[in-house]
Amino acid sequence: MSNSFIPFPQYENAVFCGDKAAEILGALRIYSRALIGGEVPSMELLHPAEKPLECISCLLNNPEGILKTALRRMNADYVLLEENGKKDFNPAVLREKIESFGVSVKVLDVKGDADEVLRRAGKLYGAERQAERVIRDRKERMERLLELRIPKGRRVVVLLGIRNPIRHESYVFRVAAHSDLSQLLRGQFEVMNLFESTPEKDLIAGIQDLGSVEELFDLDPDLICLTGDALAGTTALQKTLKAGAKPCRAITEGRIAALPYYCDALSWRAPFILEEWSEALMW
Repeated sequence: MSNSFIPFPQYENAVFCGDKAAEILGALRIYSRALIGGEVPSMELLHPAEKPLECISCLLNNPEGILKTALRRMNADYVLLEENGKKDFNPAVLREKIESFGVSVKVLDVKGDADEVLRRAGKLYGAERQAERVIRDRKERMERLLELRIPKGRRVVVLLGIRNPIRHESYVFRVAAHSDLSQLLRGQFEVMNLFESTPEKDLIAGIQDLGSVEELFDLDPDLICLTGDALAGTTALQKTLKAGAKPCRAITEGRIAALPYYCDALSWRAPFILEEWSEALMW
């Protein structure tokens, strides 16, 4: 942050349910002992000190099995639920059920833009000053991005690599043009994601099966972008080339970049993520 004051972290004896809630509170340096997510791939890398319990879908299907034992073992003070307004994916609908376990519940409304949610979280935890510092820093970074002369209309394909945190396995997916990441890049830098598809094929929002990498080469992108675990993405490219696929110009000219992933749950990080993307787009 441009402001030199960074508060000591505040650790709550609680479970945070919801990726965006955990991220927003992390921006305020407020952390839980355990969290439940599902929207942000490899969330454990962003929140290494918070034990991942399960995904939100699992929680909604079996709140007692997922939470009750953990709350007892932790002797948790409370559970924080995010209110995201999403049908079939909203932790806040479990408020009464979790209160029936004999534990207090807090709810954080995460609808709206990042600044709004930061202010709500700051008010909920008495961290209003830190919320305003984060908001100010975000604004300053976005203003500096507007000063950059970045070529418009770059054509990209985007892969997402995910590494299993327990087993030695990795997985690679395509990031579609309707994804939050693609929309962010289009709005800021007029970047065009060449992989057009329909949301019905999504595994999670904007993320689809890898399919044929050779098909992506045929789209002739200006830049191949490896988000998430870049080694997993690189391996997928290498396997395709070794199998005899004709490389596209981005491959032969070395226009491949490891870049951060983005989705709405990471919205407070947007300026930081765009800063890294801006460097890759400036060739």
